[in-house]
Amino acid sequence: MIHLLCLGLLALSLQDGADPEGSPEGRDEYLGRRIARTMHWAGAPWLLRETREDEENGAALRAWLAAAPGDAICDLGCGNGYHTLPLARDVGSAGRVFAVDLQPEMLMLLRERAEDKGLENLEYVEATVDDPRLPEGSCDVVLMVDVYHELSHPVRVLGHIRKALRPGGEVVLVEFRSEDRSVPIKLRHKMSKAQVLREMAAGGFELARETDDLPWQHVMSFRVAAPDPRLEPRVLALGFADAMSRLDPRIVEPFLASSVDEGGGERRSAKKVAVELASTMRGSGAPFPGAARVELSSGPDRSVRARFTSPSGSGRLIGRDECLLSFDDDGVWSVEAWRPATADRRSHGSRRPFVAMHTGTGPGAPADQARLTLELGFDGIAWGSDRVGEVRAAAEAAGGDLWSAYHVLDLADPEGSGVEQLRAAMTAMTGGPGMVWLGLRSSFPRDFEWPTDREERGVALGLLADLAALAESTGVELALYPHAGFWMETDEEALALAEELDSPQVGVCFNLCHFLRVQDATDPAAALRGAGERLFAVTVNGADVDGESWAKLIQPLGAGDHDLGGLLRLLDEVGFEGPVGLQAYGIGLPAPVHLRASMAAWQAAHGR
Repeated sequence: MIHLLCLGLLALSLQDGADPEGSPEGRDEYLGRRIARTMHWAGAPWLLRETREDEENGAALRAWLAAAPGDAICDLGCGNGYHTLPLARDVGSAGRVFAVDLQPEMLMLLRERAEDKGLENLEYVEATVDDPRLPEGSCDVVLMVDVYHELSHPVRVLGHIRKALRPGGEVVLVEFRSEDRSVPIKLRHKMSKAQVLREMAAGGFELARETDDLPWQHVMSFRVAAPDPRLEPRVLALGFADAMSRLDPRIVEPFLASSVDEGGGERRSAKKVAVELASTMRGSGAPFPGAARVELSSGPDRSVRARFTSPSGSGRLIGRDECLLSFDDDGVWSVEAWRPATADRRSHGSRRPFVAMHTGTGPGAPADQARLTLELGFDGIAWGSDRVGEVRAAAEAAGGDLWSAYHVLDLADPEGSGVEQLRAAMTAMTGGPGMVWLGLRSSFPRDFEWPTDREERGVALGLLADLAALAESTGVELALYPHAGFWMETDEEALALAEELDSPQVGVCFNLCHFLRVQDATDPAAALRGAGERLFAVTVNGADVDGESWAKLIQPLGAGDHDLGGLLRLLDEVGFEGPVGLQAYGIGLPAPVHLRASMAAWQAAHGR
């Protein structure tokens, strides 16, 4: 199934409600590219020209494909068999090659050549303009050599290819490089890497592997991607990072919008930005180290913010570590800004994300709760550790984010308290602004002086060390969540654990209601300043500072006598830029009523 955002963009492109691929003629353009016309079968001798191997190095391509005996391969747009016959030999009698072409004359020429060579493991398929007519689940590889750019019905054809691929199968596109003007092929018969990535992502595919070793052509292999509302900007952001690492302005420019913001407020042409990159970075190393990680979150006006981080242990930081991606009226995604990370003021007035915790967003299906928070102006939702993938997809499809997953581990029985569910949730948050808000409790009575209980402390540190390793690989942060009555109930206890673990992925979450319930002090300044860079998240609500019951300590934001403005000024003072969650546990108002009132209080505190 094509992911939700692709469907939305496709709907935007259907101005009259008609499918542009619903007619035999199909498309003239797709995602900003003019579609070329198919070569007539009368030109078949050119496909076997003597110079072709020098120009394209078909032997190197097939060696890279590494077809093995028994494989099932489709040569889509096979022509008279330049690649088809060698592939038939590679897969052997136990394998099969689907030779697919629109023109029966091409298939006739191929059949004659195959019979001449005694090859009997070919299946000849006459395709239509929108259907390659491949059996479902029949192919390990679908190969298109200088073919995809001629498809008049690319969306429909890719849909059929998805069905034809076996689990783990790949579709390989070989296209002449439009970035290289020295390649003596008409521009309409070329494609850039950026354009290939755009169109394959729109069809639900992500890059699996590639090679740049052919003389004139890109070789890019794709696999079916998991459903992801942000697949297109994610694929483009990763492709942009790879292009930047190559320091070749010809490769970078097709990823960029016509003008680009580099952080100074002034926009410059894509060509100037790309050329400057090569001149300023030459000799100083690529701006993106290998294995740089990208995190996507919602930006203004349906754009997507991609932030890059260097891999752990890298000695080199990424100077400009954020790009902003947006799509135009034709659904074409491009990089419109490349700059140091910024904290833009959000629609509700704050530079910090304001998210609704799931303690106050129900009842209703998780997806409905996620959509409700976005409709009311929140930046997304903070959920539990269950159904994370579902909630994340709903939030992203609505233009927001799943910011965190709350989970509680019992140190007396850690395996019985859902650690595997937690690990699955962390994996499901990979590539987003994911954070775990982690509470630690113990079913043993709390009748000890906390720092001296070495046994449970050792269990806690062991669990956190394992989770920190997963956090490093997924990019998900662990924010220790102090909770009244838990084994870890104060900010000091959470910070001590984080400091002892000493992982950049582990910090703390300050919770106003639990702070007021547990601490003797009512001013959180010392706790927030003490956390410093380990302050990953904050949760707020209306409260009476001297309240003793939860009903007094957790009220709609703006109610009670707690000074929200003072807390916000304190967060500014300590330089906190992370998410702020709205706590609503036990509030009896209907979710829309409470959330609207709290958002109004938040906006008022920010001068809106």
